[in-house]
Amino acid sequence: MNYHEKALRDLEVAKNYNSAQGNPSNDEGLYDIAAYHAQQAIEKELKHILHDVFGADETERKFKTHTIPALISQAEEYGVCVPDNVKAIAYDITAWEAKTRYPGGAKSNRDDINEAIQIYDEFS
Repeated sequence: MNYHEKALRDLEVAKNYNSAQGNPSNDEGLYDIAAYHAQQAIEKELKHILHDVFGADETERKFKTHTIPALISQAEEYGVCVPDNVKAIAYDITAWEAKTRYPGGAKSNRDDINEAIQIYDEFS
């Protein structure tokens, strides 16, 4: 399974827990799970672009990051055009990787996650 296929699975989880059907009671914990998987989908899709499309070496230290802005910067080196609105919230989305999984961490909501899903769509 490649990065793109894994990204699609993360995106599916994010969409499910962010939907009215998957989270009918607006459970904050399920939004946190959705946010984590939205971050993972974006991260893996960027790695797909870098590795599978442009041939970046995934064993390099700079490739082994969870930081969305760092991956965006690498993608821009290959000529990928990243909109400013994506760059503006890239650090916030990066925080979801760890901080939504622990008590007292980053908070997310349906609108934030929808925005992250739209960002994913810009890369896929």
